[in-house]
Amino acid sequence: MKRTFLVLCLAPVMLLAEGTSNEGYLKVNVTPDKAGVFLDGVYMGPAARFAHTLKYKLPPGKYQITMSDPRCEDATVSVTIEAGKTAEVPPTTLKPKPEPKGPFGLIKVIAPNNVGGVFLNGEYVGHVDEFDNSVEGLLVPPGTYTVLIEAAGGDGLLEESVTVVADKTVVVQQTPTQ
Repeated sequence: MKRTFLVLCLAPVMLLAEGTSNEGYLKVNVTPDKAGVFLDGVYMGPAARFAHTLKYKLPPGKYQITMSDPRCEDATVSVTIEAGKTAEVPPTTLKPKPEPKGPFGLIKVIAPNNVGGVFLNGEYVGHVDEFDNSVEGLLVPPGTYTVLIEAAGGDGLLEESVTVVADKTVVVQQTPTQ
């Protein structure tokens, strides 16, 4: 009986604390929806997963939001986050770049953090989940590349140099202990 009473007394306090959060939220509506979201230049994650727009929790303030997809030109907008509110980037369609010509090799990226950002020679190319299965990978011209896997918030998880040969696959794999 005492436990039930304690829980019922604390429930309004917990709801009040949640409603007075000092943080706000950001939703980015962009096409393609797998575009990476960068907050003041720091990778946050994809805009959406499985067609569901993600919501990022942020402290109040003004931010530059960049939406990036390797097949498109980047777009940047300013947004103000207010405590307890959700700011939404208006629907944005990224302008496609011209389609590249082959030959190509394939880079597969495997890592425990499947929303980690993948960067090729310093340029964002997608998130791990786009390159880690039997039918997906990153098509690139033959050459030597530096592959970086980065967690949301900018923490580097793995950096590796790879040489890609036409019509061959290179696998970059981060083990859980790296």
